[in-house]
Amino acid sequence: MTAKIFHPLLSMIASASDSELARSVEFLKEENKILRSRIPGQIHTKPDERSRLVKLGKALGQGIEELITLVAPSTFYRWCHEEKSGKKKPNPKGGQRKPRELRELVIEIAKTTGFGYTKLYPYCPPLRL
Repeated sequence: MTAKIFHPLLSMIASASDSELARSVEFLKEENKILRSRIPGQIHTKPDERSRLVKLGKALGQGIEELITLVAPSTFYRWCHEEKSGKKKPNPKGGQRKPRELRELVIEIAKTTGFGYTKLYPYCPPLRL
């Protein structure tokens, strides 16, 4: 007899907390939109930030697609795949950056001579500044 009384009561409490959670999530989504509108360009995440997002996002399953605003859902799924496989795609930009002294020297040459990249290119390898 008491189970019949408590079941509706528990379902009412659970639905109240669900609606409260839904309102909290809606508030946080709107707050993220406002903050993202004030930040120009892309936001680059660090590996530890990615792993935290993957850990929390996996628990949401497909629901992550409605919540994620930092990156596209496909990017999030790629992070999940990379974490599971333990491999990361090689950097598409390739090699390492040139030493700062070399970059500063080439920029100084370009400023003093007025030469552009195409004029300087035959004399030095391409620069990624």
